[in-house]
Amino acid sequence: MERLEYARAIYGDPEKQAVRRSLDSGWLSGGHETLAFEREFAQVMKNRFALSVNSGSSADIVALQALGLPRGSEVITPAGAAFPTTIAPMVYLGLRPVFVDVDGLLLDLKEVEKAIGPDTKAIMFAHTLGQMPDMAILTKIARDNGLRVVEDVCDAVGSTQNGKLAGTFGDMATVSLYPAHHITTGEGGMVLTNNPKLFREAGSIRDWGRDCTCTPEARGCMNRFGNPPFDHRYYYTRIGGNFKMNEMTAAFGREQLKRLEGFIELRRRNYRILAEELHEPYNPEISPFAYPIFSRHKMRDMEFLNEQGIDTRTLFAGNILRHPAFKDIDCRVVGDLSGSDKVLNEAYFVGVGPHLTPSNMLYIADKIKQCSQ
Repeated sequence: MERLEYARAIYGDPEKQAVRRSLDSGWLSGGHETLAFEREFAQVMKNRFALSVNSGSSADIVALQALGLPRGSEVITPAGAAFPTTIAPMVYLGLRPVFVDVDGLLLDLKEVEKAIGPDTKAIMFAHTLGQMPDMAILTKIARDNGLRVVEDVCDAVGSTQNGKLAGTFGDMATVSLYPAHHITTGEGGMVLTNNPKLFREAGSIRDWGRDCTCTPEARGCMNRFGNPPFDHRYYYTRIGGNFKMNEMTAAFGREQLKRLEGFIELRRRNYRILAEELHEPYNPEISPFAYPIFSRHKMRDMEFLNEQGIDTRTLFAGNILRHPAFKDIDCRVVGDLSGSDKVLNEAYFVGVGPHLTPSNMLYIADKIKQCSQ
C-alpha cells in the first residue's frame, strides 16, 4: 500500500548543484548566498527586509525580542491550535502570555479586545494551516491600543486577504523553512519586516548581540577602530545569540524559492478537491499547509486513516495550556477556552502537499467519508 504522507520535501539537482556551488566558494557562513536569499525572499513576501535564521523557532525568538518590550509586558496569543515555539519566546524573554480562545482555527478577535489591559504591548499568533483572521479588524485593534503585531506565517506562505500577503500586516513576521512547510532548507527560517529599526535590532540579536551589522559586501566592519577601546566588530550592545543560517542552506533555499509558486498552486488544487468532495467551503486566497478536520471520534478516525495508508496529525498542541510544560507558566487567561479545548479534543489534519496527486486526494476524501458512516 502506498503511504500518503501529509508532507514531503521536494528537491532535485538544482538544489544539489547550489549546495555544491556554495561549498566550492570557500565561504560557509554569512556570505553571498545568504544575502541573495534574504533579498529574494523579501521580494517574494512583499516586505522591505528579510533576515535569515537557523529555524522558524529562532525566527520567533528574534522577532519578539527585537520589539524591545519591557519584562513583564503582556502578549496576547491564542491557546488553541497553538505551537509551542510561538509561546516559548515569551517565557524566555520574561513576557507574560495572555491566552485567548479561537473561533474554529482562527484567533477570536472579540476575545482579543476583551483581553487588552494596561500592561498589554503586543499580539503574536500564527495563521493556522494557512487561514487568517480578519486582519483589517485585528490591525485596527492593535493600532487603536498601541499594540505591536507579530504574524507567524509558517503555515501560510502565499496566503492573502483582499490581495494582501500574510506577513505584511503586522510589525514583524516569521517563516519556517522546515521540510514540512511550503518550501524547505532542511532547517531554517526568516524574520520579515518593513521597519528598518526593527530589522537592525533583529540583525544584532541574530549575530550574538553585536552592534556591527555590516554585511560581507562591505568587506568587514566599516568602523572597526572608531570607538576606542572597542573594535566595533566585537562591540556588544544587546543580548543575542548565533541564530544564523549557513551558506549551503541559503543556496538550497534560493532554488526552493523558484519552486514556491508552483508548490502553492498544487496545494490549492489539492485542498480544493477535498473541500469539494467533503462539501465544505473553499477560500481561494489561502495557501494551505494542510486540510483541517473536526471529529468527535478523532483518535478512532486517525487510526482508521492510518490503517488505510493516510498520514494524519493532531492540530498541533490543541489547547497549549493542557500540556505539562505550560500549565505553570506565568500567564493570564481570558474566557473559558472552550474553542481551544474543541481543537484539542476534535481537530486533526491530512496533507495537501504538492507531492500528492488528484487521485490521492480523491482517495483521502473517500476514506474520510467512511469515518462518518
